[in-house]
Amino acid sequence: MRTGILVVATVFATAISIAAVAHEGAKGVVKERMDGMEVIGKQVKMMVPMLKGEVPYDPAKVELAAMKISNAGSAFTELFPTGSTNTPSEASPEIWEKWDAFSRLSDELAINADMLKTIAAKDAASGSNDTSQFDDAFRNVLQTCKSCHQQFRAD
Repeated sequence: MRTGILVVATVFATAISIAAVAHEGAKGVVKERMDGMEVIGKQVKMMVPMLKGEVPYDPAKVELAAMKISNAGSAFTELFPTGSTNTPSEASPEIWEKWDAFSRLSDELAINADMLKTIAAKDAASGSNDTSQFDDAFRNVLQTCKSCHQQFRAD
């Protein structure tokens, strides 16, 4: 399970790096949501090395990153008005066909990011470097991203 999540995290972080080029030409609400996804991707990319143990766990950085993810995630549904599939949108039409499921995943992302933020704030306040709660909370964020992209991102 741990290896699978790490692979997903690495792929997700790499995809975000490529996304900047793919977003050229986006306008209006499509650009707004792509920019939001990019913000999330940058935060994920910063935290993946902590999850892998490649860099030290920094709860202050994680707290800020989780706040940015939560803020972006909480507004997602507003950035997907019906028919906003203009190129270069990567939104699948299934978003609107399965709106309740999409909306639940958006809420789940904000909830999981808030939990990650709470854990990081507690660790920062206590000076803890124990990564176990961070690992679990960050994996939940990654799993939510993966679930949403698998269901609602056009290839």
